[in-house]
Amino acid sequence: MTTFTAEQQKAYDRFITIRNKMSLVRVKGYGKQKWIRSADYDTVDVAGMNHPLFALNEDWQEYREASSQWWALEPDFRKAERLSAIRGDYGASDSWDEGGVRIMDTYSVLQEEDK
Repeated sequence: MTTFTAEQQKAYDRFITIRNKMSLVRVKGYGKQKWIRSADYDTVDVAGMNHPLFALNEDWQEYREASSQWWALEPDFRKAERLSAIRGDYGASDSWDEGGVRIMDTYSVLQEEDK
């Protein structure tokens, strides 16, 4: 188990709490939580008005603030140990190289017949 400083632990706990509230990862009770829009503003539909009103999405603002605070305090060893596609940590599963053709398409078959 990793140990954090008191400041890091507070920022981490805040980040995890709001991340779970935003339903960004599947945790226990994920399907029972209400959906929260990932945008700065929510639209509020008022009956009788021809246009929606906009209200600040406080949950999303809280998530952005908590995540930026945590990422600023995150220990360096976590950044180094995190898998990265750029470093090739995912191997061939994340490769953009095109593999060999296993199934002949109609165009290739017709081209070979013309030869």
